[in-house]
Amino acid sequence: MKLRLAMIGFGNVGQAFARLLISKKAWLRETYGLEIEVLAISTRTRGSLMSKKAIDLHRVLGILEKGETFRDSMPEYVDLSPFEIMEDCDANLMVELTTLNIDSGQPAIDHIKKALSRGINIVTANKGPIAYAYDELSSLARSRGLQFRFEGTVMDGTPVFNLVEKTLPGCEIESVQGILNSTSNFILTEMSRGISMKEALDDAIRAGIAEADPSLDIDGWDAAAKITALANVLMDARSTPNKVDRKGIRGINPENLRKAAASGTKYKLVARAEKANGKVQTCVRPEPIRPDNLFWSVDGRSSAITLKTDLMGEISIVEHNPSIMQTAYAIFSDMLLIAESVH
Repeated sequence: MKLRLAMIGFGNVGQAFARLLISKKAWLRETYGLEIEVLAISTRTRGSLMSKKAIDLHRVLGILEKGETFRDSMPEYVDLSPFEIMEDCDANLMVELTTLNIDSGQPAIDHIKKALSRGINIVTANKGPIAYAYDELSSLARSRGLQFRFEGTVMDGTPVFNLVEKTLPGCEIESVQGILNSTSNFILTEMSRGISMKEALDDAIRAGIAEADPSLDIDGWDAAAKITALANVLMDARSTPNKVDRKGIRGINPENLRKAAASGTKYKLVARAEKANGKVQTCVRPEPIRPDNLFWSVDGRSSAITLKTDLMGEISIVEHNPSIMQTAYAIFSDMLLIAESVH
């Protein structure tokens, strides 16, 4: 079987995914009988590529490492928008990896609509479309008999959406709570050790875990988008991030942390979604956590989530200090699920 990919967005995650495709090429062929061909790559600053045959990913990655542009280095260079690429490209799977737009989820939402209208399956790690248009996009995918997968939008490659879909049939998710933003958790951990917020944020940026706009982390917007995505998919909330009762960590200072430590607590940015009076209420706020709480030990870049269900009680998952490879793996695993469904 052959999957033909169009990649819209090719930043750190896209490049890590490309490396994963290269390293797993033989395994994919031997284990799944699967050949992966990337026929198009669209970037915001380096140009775009499109071809009738597989693009050489080794060469693409080498060009980017040298700081060169596609226009000057690749015969597959095209001066086309993502929408034009999807119109002309012979892909059957689009990987949407553009940067989060917290205000509207665009243009990623329209990228996905365009691909679905062309009969193209979708994998995305962009939480915007799930936070702003999940019901519409999932309904459109179902009506077209297509796959729309998005495991990488929350907690990198840790299976949350797929866990519920594949292993908890019949369970109702009553509430979700979690430490969902690695950057703010890292900053709070470092501040508790005496490092300033600015220094900790600079370290997070250097480590590549902060959003392109770090204020999305500091002010709780990234966590708000993630809890909205979780609520929309797992609890049918049909909400948006601007409906989240949101407070980030910008106001946390060393004195707050000293007082918390003196009282036997520490601050964590906790996101929650809970059903109340037939509606799903969402919030993000710094909370003092005690040692008997699971989240107490979730420090640094780690994240965690607890799902409260009607049949299985509470289920918790902790992701320990993820790297960009975990998000790349989420795309990889979603790709394999799509391959199984269309085989």
